[in-house]
Amino acid sequence: MPATGTKITICRSTRRNLRYILLWPSISEELKSTSSFNLRIVVYVLITAVFPVGVLMHLIVTTTKNVDVSVVDDFSALTSVIGVYYVAFTFTKNQPKVARLLMEMSNFEKFGKPPNFDQEDKTLNFFSTSFFVYLCYSVLTYDIIKFRRKEECEDKNRNEGLNENCGFITPIWTPFSTTNGVVYYLFHAYIIFCVQLLMKPSALVTYTEFEITTHLLLRIKQLNQMINKIFVNTNYEIARRRLNNCIVYHADIIRMAKALDECFSSSMFMHTCITAIICACIEKQFIEGDHFCAVVHFCGWTTVLVLACWSGQILMDASESISVSIWFSKWYEADIRLQKDILLMLKRSQENFSLTAGPFSSLSFSLLVSATKMSYSLLCLLNY
Repeated sequence: MPATGTKITICRSTRRNLRYILLWPSISEELKSTSSFNLRIVVYVLITAVFPVGVLMHLIVTTTKNVDVSVVDDFSALTSVIGVYYVAFTFTKNQPKVARLLMEMSNFEKFGKPPNFDQEDKTLNFFSTSFFVYLCYSVLTYDIIKFRRKEECEDKNRNEGLNENCGFITPIWTPFSTTNGVVYYLFHAYIIFCVQLLMKPSALVTYTEFEITTHLLLRIKQLNQMINKIFVNTNYEIARRRLNNCIVYHADIIRMAKALDECFSSSMFMHTCITAIICACIEKQFIEGDHFCAVVHFCGWTTVLVLACWSGQILMDASESISVSIWFSKWYEADIRLQKDILLMLKRSQENFSLTAGPFSSLSFSLLVSATKMSYSLLCLLNY
């Protein structure tokens, strides 16, 4: 466990980005659940609730009145909001656990910094900032595309007698008229703000898991290097000390991997499910002719899904390397007492680490294929 007074030094950019969208507390509150942080989650829901309520009302009104308007965007938006709220709640519930895991991974007193740690940490912070900027500009790009179709939508309203709110990022119902310029632009800006808050939690939580996984991989590589050096010196005492260090480090890594999975499993389960549903809606949107918007939307969700599955896959692959390193070490030249202990470590290393998506599956490329199949099945259902 980390020493008293250890500070979190990893995932700096990611923690800052989560703080922007109210999903990470201030530095002084990172390691404990406080009423002020819980209040921020309530504020998050209250601020953004107008958007899903408006979309839901649009879906209800359109369906009950048999209006000839596509509701695919409505289904997609509502599914994403439901998933985002679930991910936000489960992540904030586990946030103190995540913070404790980060604090432990920021402590290098026992085994030192893994090789290339500083360079890798700098790279991850850069990608975290770039990913956040990408998410912001993706929402703005999607909104600009919809806004440029405002006149086309208004012409359709006049020709077909519809009463759609035009130019918004997704179809939405309002209890007031948006024909007034000031009202329209103020409400439009508010909707963009809501969408910016709503479209980031799933992506940032997934990136957080990916970043922590990458730091865990650095430790696995460091452990493999330590294993390769155990029997370089045939002196029993030196080899015994090195082996004991490897056994302790291996146990620490196993515990951190289990803690990582516990922190993110529920969030990843919901994220995987909603991504398959949303991608089916986006594919339906593409078939209906809205090609560019569909491609922009599809790329965003699939990128995050690939990132989640990639995290689990690389962790599984890395965990297998531990047993390989043990096997290729010069254990056959060691004292028989050391051979017995290394055999126990080898047996323990046969159990691969995994990041689960709920109780049903592990994050891997196999899950990515399954989610793709599920998306196609839902698309067929929508086209039926």
